[in-house]
Amino acid sequence: MAPGLPGEFSGDMPEGTEQTEQAAAREETIADLFKEHNRALHAFLITRLRDEHEAREVAQEAYVRMLQLDQPGAVGFLRSYLFKTAANIAIDRAKQRNTRARLLEAEALEEPVDQLSPDRHLLSVEDMEIFKRALLELSPKCRRAFLLYRLEEWSDVQIAERLGVQPRMVRHYLTHAGLYCRLRIKGLSPEQAKVAAR
Repeated sequence: MAPGLPGEFSGDMPEGTEQTEQAAAREETIADLFKEHNRALHAFLITRLRDEHEAREVAQEAYVRMLQLDQPGAVGFLRSYLFKTAANIAIDRAKQRNTRARLLEAEALEEPVDQLSPDRHLLSVEDMEIFKRALLELSPKCRRAFLLYRLEEWSDVQIAERLGVQPRMVRHYLTHAGLYCRLRIKGLSPEQAKVAAR
């Protein structure tokens, strides 16, 4: 074979092969981590979240984040990193839950629409415009789920069948849409509302 031709052994692996091997090694490292520590991680998260389903979701998200690391081997203590990542996700979820609870509580204390003064009525017209804009800022499936639920009074199962998703995802869409729209009406920018409604 003539020197310099493709395929000649030069000591360097083709870039695609090297990347494939790195990805395989990364997945194997995470799989080993899963086998060794998943039960302990799950128990750790249940004590923090007090919800088995949510603990599973957080653990899965933590593993996904680990897979997204460029070089997981570079992290000296993968187990510690995994638990720290999971703890941070759990803290974020707890904050989101508290924010939602506060907003729902505040909403329950607001005056009924029938008792609005003329000034408050004008404000509600402005709020309606913000609400319409907020709906358009949602993803198409999230917006569709919200409108089918609120306007057509469809169940989450019916909406799930129409959108081709699980009912759990529909409930997520509904919670997200309601919270996002309330935050926008309260004056948050689209970016702020997206972060707060996660």
